[in-house]
Amino acid sequence: MLLALARHAEDARLRWNADRAAMRARGETPARTEAYAYQVQANLCLITAIGAADLPANFRIHDITLSQDPLAAAEQLRQVAVAHDHSGAIEAAHEAARLAYKAAFAQPVTAQEQQYVHLLAGLPAARRDKIVELAEERSRHPGA
Repeated sequence: MLLALARHAEDARLRWNADRAAMRARGETPARTEAYAYQVQANLCLITAIGAADLPANFRIHDITLSQDPLAAAEQLRQVAVAHDHSGAIEAAHEAARLAYKAAFAQPVTAQEQQYVHLLAGLPAARRDKIVELAEERSRHPGA
């Protein structure tokens, strides 16, 4: 049970880091998002479970004696969970898409695109979001 919670906490941490990397790739400033809150909650669940388990002083998992300090034990469990999971980093599967996205937006904005920027900036936020949503939908389904 503790290893499952540790794996869940580590996955949440990786998702949060992947979100931060994606924001940096888009040129945005990383901020605390839902992924951050989820990661904090997962860690708190793990630490609470360790405290509630009332483990003996010599409790071992995979040849590692867990610390009596719940925070140190949580870190030990996260490391054990990662060592026994060979799925790789969560962002590895999305690396090609991230690089393609970054390359597409690395080009300078053309004069026509700059006109679109000015036009969109003048619209109310809700209308602008609707236009962007429709453009994204059309790019996913070009024939529609």
